[in-house]
Amino acid sequence: MKKLVLGADGGATKSHIAIFDEKGNCVGTSTYGPLNHEAMDGSYGELEERLGELLPRVVQNAGASISDIAYAVFGLAGVDTDAQQVLISKMTHKLGFKNQIMCNDAFLGVPAGCPDCVGICAINGTGFKLAAVDHSGTAVQACGLGSLTDDHGGGRWYGFRAASSVYNELFKMATPTIMKDVLFKMLDITRKEDYIEVFTDKFNAGKIDTIALNSIAFNAAKQGDAVAIGILEDSAIEYAGAISRLILDMDFPVEKAVHVTLAGSVFVKQKVTLLHESIKKRVDDMLAAHSHKGHTVEYSRLDAPPVAGAVIWAAQKAGLDIEMSAIKAGLKAAGM
Repeated sequence: MKKLVLGADGGATKSHIAIFDEKGNCVGTSTYGPLNHEAMDGSYGELEERLGELLPRVVQNAGASISDIAYAVFGLAGVDTDAQQVLISKMTHKLGFKNQIMCNDAFLGVPAGCPDCVGICAINGTGFKLAAVDHSGTAVQACGLGSLTDDHGGGRWYGFRAASSVYNELFKMATPTIMKDVLFKMLDITRKEDYIEVFTDKFNAGKIDTIALNSIAFNAAKQGDAVAIGILEDSAIEYAGAISRLILDMDFPVEKAVHVTLAGSVFVKQKVTLLHESIKKRVDDMLAAHSHKGHTVEYSRLDAPPVAGAVIWAAQKAGLDIEMSAIKAGLKAAGM
């Protein structure tokens, strides 16, 4: 019998599956569509159908059978509660995956970026999400439910805060900001009376790039704009509070450095690092205020595809000594 590990990163638009052998060779991959039940008309029933079609096929294409999978880690968007974890785990278990972890895809950033698969992943991309795995193996996720969890970051948040700040200047006597001129140029307007109509028309028509809109706040903050700096500080407070709460509540001993991986397009691709720097300072201040000695926190930006985290986590659980460098190389060769 072969001894293989399988990792899956299932998102709302695209998913990656990878299979590696005990020597660290990539023996099978697949790029697929959504594996988030929330993005499917058929919800859980459709997800079960897709998993039942996809997983056996990927394993078979790797020249193996599901019984050859020593361990599998499935990180799927939409696995947000214990009930969902149990329900979706049953789907893959019925397919024959006996040794497995089913979790939210946010958790994959921990093994993908943190030594020994222990630490915290803070995501600032499509959404605002944190996931942590501590030294006792306890896994906890936080935030990610929008207004319910009062998330200040992710997706369009920075761009819409920039846009609302300009509106406040125009119509509420709020503090002036250089972001007004940038947005007026982006919208090709000169009169404040045109602001809302043109913005909503262009946004609804897909003519406003979300990344460019988000960057307005970051670039203005770099130039010293007080309103833009306030936007980034607001976000930093929320991220720092969530990171600090996880460190204090979970099994992260003071004597051991806590590793935090920053993931998602805003954290990874944004060249203006004022937000990153503010988060680090605020975390240090919060921990110092609540801990006698204070924790040492180390940071890195995620430099591997999340599916790599699923593979390395599965390898660790299966007792296989596979290096992350081999996994990255195998995924890169496969076009992931």
